[in-house]
Amino acid sequence: MPGGFPSGDVVIPQDTIDPTEPSRSDSGHNVLSESARLRPSGPVLGQEYTPPVLYSAEIARAQDIFWSKLYLLSMCCLFATSFTIWLETEVTAPIKLTDSIFTVIRGSLSILALDTFLAICISAVWFVLLQKCVRPVLSLLIVLIPFCLLGLTMYPLIMSYRDSWGGNSVQDKAMRWTSLVPAVSAVVWVWMAIRTRSALGRAIGIVQLSCKILAENRILIVLSLGTLVSFVAFSWLWFAMFARVFLRGKIVVGSSGISMWILDQNSWALGAWYIFMYLWTWGVFSGVQRFSTSTTVAQWYFYRQELNHLPSGSILSFALIRSCTGFSGTICFASLVALLIRLPLLVLPRRLISVVVTFFANLIPGPLNALVNPLTLSFSAITVQPLLPASRGISNLRYIDLGPNSSYENSWSAYRLSKILLSSARALTALALGFGAWVHAAQDVNGGSLYGYVVGMMGGAIGWVVLGATEGNLSMIVDSAFVSFAIDQGKGHCVEADRQFGGINGQVID
Repeated sequence: MPGGFPSGDVVIPQDTIDPTEPSRSDSGHNVLSESARLRPSGPVLGQEYTPPVLYSAEIARAQDIFWSKLYLLSMCCLFATSFTIWLETEVTAPIKLTDSIFTVIRGSLSILALDTFLAICISAVWFVLLQKCVRPVLSLLIVLIPFCLLGLTMYPLIMSYRDSWGGNSVQDKAMRWTSLVPAVSAVVWVWMAIRTRSALGRAIGIVQLSCKILAENRILIVLSLGTLVSFVAFSWLWFAMFARVFLRGKIVVGSSGISMWILDQNSWALGAWYIFMYLWTWGVFSGVQRFSTSTTVAQWYFYRQELNHLPSGSILSFALIRSCTGFSGTICFASLVALLIRLPLLVLPRRLISVVVTFFANLIPGPLNALVNPLTLSFSAITVQPLLPASRGISNLRYIDLGPNSSYENSWSAYRLSKILLSSARALTALALGFGAWVHAAQDVNGGSLYGYVVGMMGGAIGWVVLGATEGNLSMIVDSAFVSFAIDQGKGHCVEADRQFGGINGQVID
C-alpha cells in the first residue's frame, strides 16, 4: 500500500528503549545497562509488539519541540499583554455604571464561583456513583437524560420573556433559539439509545472495566484532582485578564443622556485570542493528563502480572516527567491541531469548511482524522513516538479504523457508546450551568445586561472543564485500554478487555 502499511501491522516506534537487561546503580535507582541501548531508528513491521517496560524516569529525546516553544511564547505574550493592559486601564466610577462585558463579568463573579462549587460537587458525586454502582447509575441515566434536556429547553425559553426588555431584545431571541439545542439533543439521544441498544451491555462493561483499572491504580485519582485544581486556578486568573481586555474603550453619552461604553476596535480580536489561548491551555492540561494516564494504563495492561512490576505511583511520576519534558511538544502539537481543525467546523459556513480541511491536509503530512482523534495521543504515549508517526501507526491498527466505514464496527460501536455514556453527565452539567449563568447575568446583573451570553459561555466552560478533569479520567482510561487492546490484538494480556472490546462470547463483566 503506497504511503501506508497493511492493515493489522503495528509500527514499533523509533528510538524505543529495550529494557530487557535492567541493572541497579550504586545509588540504588533502576537504570538501564549498557546492553539496553536505543534500538536502531526506523519502524519494524509485521512483528508482535508490546510497549517497553518503564523502569525509570529516563528523559526521552525531545519530540515536536517547535510546538512546545510556540506554546510557551504564546503564553508569555498573553501575560505580557495582560500586564500592559492592566497598566493602561483603570476602573473609574462612570465605567461601573455602564453595561459592558467588563462590568457584567465583574458583577457575575459570585455566580461563577457558585458554578465552580456546584461543578466540583457534581463531579465528585458522579465519580463516586460510577465507582460504587456503575450499572444501575448508567441505566438510570439513559432514561433520565431526555427529561433533563427537555427541562433545560423550557427554562431559558420561559425566562427569556421575563427580563426588563419584555423578551424583545436580540439576546432574548438568541436565548429562545439556543433553547432548542437541548430539545434536539433529547431527540438525538433517544434515537441513539434505540439504534445502539445491542451494544449497550458491552458499553457498560467497558465503563466497568475502566472503574476496575482505576481501582487498581488509585494514583490516577490524584492526577485528576491535580489537573482540576491547577486548571481552575488558571481559569480564575484568565477570567480576570479576559475581563480587563474590555476596559479598553471610552464612554459616550447619547442624545437621550444614556452613557454607553464603546470598545476599541481591536478589543474583540484581542478577546478572541484570549479565548483561543484558554482553549489551547485546556488542551495542554488535558493532554498531559491523557499522556500520563495512557502510560500508566498500558503498563498495567501488559505488565501487571510481572513480579518486578513497578507500583502505579512510580509509573505515573515517570510518565509525568516524560510528558512535561521530551513529549511536551507532542502534547502542544496535538491540542493545537485539534483546536485549529475542530473549531472552524463549529463556527465557519459549510462552504469554507472544505477549504480549511484541504488547507490542513496539504500542510500537515498525516491523516487528519487521526491527528485530531484523542486516541492518537494515547497511542503516542504508549508506543513512545511523535504525533505524526503515531497518527500513521494508529490508522493501521486492526480494531481502530478511523475511516468513515469501520471494519470492526462491533468493537467501535461499543467503545463509542461507552464514551457517550461517560460524557453525558459532563455535557448536561455544562448546559445547566451555562443557561443558569446566562439567565442570571441577563436579568440580575446591572439591572439586566445585554452581555449575559458571555457569562453563560464562561459558566458552561466551567462545568465542562471541571467534570472533564474527573469524568475525563475514566474516559481517558477507556481510550488507553482500547488502544492497548488494539495493540495487543487478542494476545490475552487482559481477558476483560478482550471480552468487552472484542465481544468474545458476548459476555459482560458483572
